Amino acid sequence: MKRHTSGLLVLSIGALSCLATLIADTAPQGSAGAANAAAAKPTPRAADGHPDLTGMWYRRVAGPVTQRVGKSIVIVPNAPAPEGAGNRYDPGAPKYKPQFLAKVKELKDDQINVDPAFHCGPPGVPRIGPPQRIVQTPREIVILYDDLNGNFFRLIPTDGRTHRAGIEPSAHGDSIGRWEGDTLVIDVRNILEDTWLGDNGLFHTANLKVTERLTRQRDTLKWEAIVEDPEVLEEPWTLTPRTLTLMTNTEIEEAAFCEDRGIADRATGDYHGNVR
Repeated sequence: MKRHTSGLLVLSIGALSCLATLIADTAPQGSAGAANAAAAKPTPRAADGHPDLTGMWYRRVAGPVTQRVGKSIVIVPNAPAPEGAGNRYDPGAPKYKPQFLAKVKELKDDQINVDPAFHCGPPGVPRIGPPQRIVQTPREIVILYDDLNGNFFRLIPTDGRTHRAGIEPSAHGDSIGRWEGDTLVIDVRNILEDTWLGDNGLFHTANLKVTERLTRQRDTLKWEAIVEDPEVLEEPWTLTPRTLTLMTNTEIEEAAFCEDRGIADRATGDYHGNVR
């Protein structure tokens, strides 16, 4: 009886060994296998053949993870970063003409008082950063943002319409989109002059033009932006590109009520650094 049981055990181990060898020979190996599997995944496409940009791509994280304890807000030590949250982004900086450098410095030094985004104003384009959530239809692209200063959205027609005439400037401007191969190109004009290009006094004029490029490859989305304002900039400014990964959480959270951050930050002076 014991021999029979032992024989069955030996047979089972042998079978498992053969099965393990077969799996090892046919399954992807380690990270290389995962990379090969990802590379084989096609880029999703809409019914019109263009890449489908729909999805949640990015979540803004303004600072350390906190929680309420009684009546106090405390920092959660070693808290994992939320999905989609990357390291602090450095977009670079534009090159201003020499005669405007003093103005940039003046605005930077007095940013706590004069930066509209520090007083609950919309950040504008390109300061608001890459798309957080995208909804794509055959006629337009909708981009949703959960920003420090509230929830914002942009409607971008892709059906051949031109820029609207006779409308008032707005913080996020008037956008139209077109496809260049598999890349969506967004042309943004009529951006409110009161907004900034970024942190540290980066002002612009009413003639600002921003061109964004969105390219999806499988589950990644590359965001590029070029700023043109020849009245004050010596050359077009190409922001540092960002590559985002499709998130499993597809919800935009309702933004918290905006508070004037200048009040608290005046005491510490810790207000430089684009948190978007």
